[in-house]
Amino acid sequence: MEPRNYTVSELFSSNTKYEVPRYQRLYVWNKDDQWAPLWEDVTGIARDLYEQSPKHNLTGIDTDTAESHFFGTIVLKQCGHTPEMATRYRVIDGQQRLTTLQLMMSAVADELKVRGLTHHAEPVFDLTSNGDQSVKFETKRLKIIHGSDHYDGFEDAMNPLKDKSAISGPMGDGYRFFRESVVDWFQHYDDPLDTCARALSTSILFKLRVVAIYLASHEEEHKIFETLNARGEPLTEWDKIKNFLLYKADEHKETTQDDFFDDYLDYFDQGWWRKKVGRGAAIRPRSDVFADYWLESKTTKAVGSNRVFREFQNYVNRHSYDLIDTGQELIRGAKHFRRIEQIDKLGNTAENRFHYRRLQMEIGVWWPMIFVLNGFCNSHEVDGDVRDECYRSLESFLVRRILVGHSARSYDQVGFDLILEIQKSAKDPKTLGDAIRSRLLRYTQASNRWPEDADVHHAVMTRRQSWYVSRLVLEALEVSLIPKDAGYQTVSNVEVEHIMPQGWETSNWPLTVDGDENEVVSSRNMMINTLGNLTLISSGLNKRLSNRSWLDKQKLIAKSDNLFMNRMLLKDSLESWDEGQIEHRGKWMAKAICEIWPRPVSSQTH
Repeated sequence: MEPRNYTVSELFSSNTKYEVPRYQRLYVWNKDDQWAPLWEDVTGIARDLYEQSPKHNLTGIDTDTAESHFFGTIVLKQCGHTPEMATRYRVIDGQQRLTTLQLMMSAVADELKVRGLTHHAEPVFDLTSNGDQSVKFETKRLKIIHGSDHYDGFEDAMNPLKDKSAISGPMGDGYRFFRESVVDWFQHYDDPLDTCARALSTSILFKLRVVAIYLASHEEEHKIFETLNARGEPLTEWDKIKNFLLYKADEHKETTQDDFFDDYLDYFDQGWWRKKVGRGAAIRPRSDVFADYWLESKTTKAVGSNRVFREFQNYVNRHSYDLIDTGQELIRGAKHFRRIEQIDKLGNTAENRFHYRRLQMEIGVWWPMIFVLNGFCNSHEVDGDVRDECYRSLESFLVRRILVGHSARSYDQVGFDLILEIQKSAKDPKTLGDAIRSRLLRYTQASNRWPEDADVHHAVMTRRQSWYVSRLVLEALEVSLIPKDAGYQTVSNVEVEHIMPQGWETSNWPLTVDGDENEVVSSRNMMINTLGNLTLISSGLNKRLSNRSWLDKQKLIAKSDNLFMNRMLLKDSLESWDEGQIEHRGKWMAKAICEIWPRPVSSQTH
């Protein structure tokens, strides 16, 4: 490894070509975090040069006395020569810096030329290409070549013969920021123009410095890449995994870095994977979340969010996995993960219903177990009927626990316990359904037990459920009422509605229970927030019902609603709606819930 300290002029003056592979990270620099701070550094130096010069003439000052600015590090690996005999370097790290420097230099040169300061523009412009481009522009002569489509517009931004106003994307935005900044510079220091231009170009070409690290052919470039990101966006765990795999690809006999990226890694550069998910300190890109779960399915142990790459690297090296097999397994698991995470309808299979409701409950820590159960991380496939049997038990476990109010804190360990059961059943997969139920029934502590029917009945009659739990349960109850010969139907465009409103008044909802009035009111206020007093109503009707009386609500529901749940409601409660009716409906719901999500009595019966 050979480091060299360069000015911008030295970095770009020789006959060199910097090639950014298409598998490198996307361009993520922006105005607030990188462009503006860089420009402040440049103009800070230029301002010092301008103000220190005698009578604002730089020819009379020793520019070496002005302080330089270190702009960061780039990592390069020589990879031959171009047909024009330019030395080719593959950019391992620093493409954001190199690209930004070139955009800034193009913007500065263009503005200087417009102002008639061609003698200052030419030295800057000459460092953007290998050869004179002022008459005939050729892309192949540019100092930097990008493989990724994310750099669309870069070539236009570097073309002195091109109108730059219509360039879209980050390349156009970056160029225009620096062009506008140059205009602003001259508005503040416009006398004399020649000195202003000399101060600006001098600060860029001779006072900005970078350290270029040149790697030998045998050096592990991904290890350097992990640590060198001066002003860039922090590397994600997936960024590190990707570059580790590409380093492996560089040594592989049956593939190349570009081919491996195209076949297995390009998929993860899509916006869906880059989007950050989670809450608070746990927020991170989906690609990191997937890599974490995939790795945990392999190791059957929890992996810290900031150690995913290290554990991945150790696991792959320790088990001597074939690179192509690893890539195939990752892409297959990733496509399954994405398809499942985008489920937004109940569906007509046990597996689909499980995931639809799991997503509503925001439970992701079971993904390692899901990968194993679906055969993505083991050599055997579980029969579809057996898998559905398992998913029905898993769904019952989750829904009953959330109804009762148990915490999800221990679910990661439950998932790992279930992976062991799946692995033990590998020789006879038909027994897996029994094994899953038996494992879940062996838990006895509230932290992970499977609630019994009595627990469910008590929760339905007494607990105030969150909105999304109420929605989940009411939708399941409605679906259970749809006649089997009616075919699959979905429940959509509905909202949860209090039958007796929270803002009830005795004029519309008289108290019918004898006893101390304060106690009766307190009991009612508790009961109206239980499931027995809730129903599903179409979104438009929900606003019209509001705090109306039971008589008015009946008429509107009968006229505008066709849910089976509400047909039953009207049939059973024509005269009135009070505490007794809420209790009666709650008991029906509790019984139906236990039938929808059954639980075996013991680990020996199911």
